[in-house]
Amino acid sequence: MKDKISEVTSTISSAKTATRTILAPKDSLTYQNCQELETMFNDNIRQNKTEIILNCKAVAFLDSEALELLLRFHEELRNRGGRLKIAALNTVCRDILVATRLIGVLNIYEDIHRAVKGAS
Repeated sequence: MKDKISEVTSTISSAKTATRTILAPKDSLTYQNCQELETMFNDNIRQNKTEIILNCKAVAFLDSEALELLLRFHEELRNRGGRLKIAALNTVCRDILVATRLIGVLNIYEDIHRAVKGAS
């Protein structure tokens, strides 16, 4: 089944299948837009999406609020038998995850294709 991409907001696009959602922020994830991402996460969890992929190709930076949000939803999905997958991090974002020791906690994928397939 092909994913349909729909423009949900001005800063995050979304593609959905029966059990998977791909969210693609168009900017850095910071305190300024975390509420929007949190709303989208919650909507998908209410719709029983068991896999949420965050395509970070356009994300230049992650602040502490974004890291807390990602960790919270990683746990929430895991407790529901699902997974939060984070794909296509740039060097800065990857270094932030290394420095905070979240690189080994979160499900990180080199690119969106590997995240969809489940291969790291």
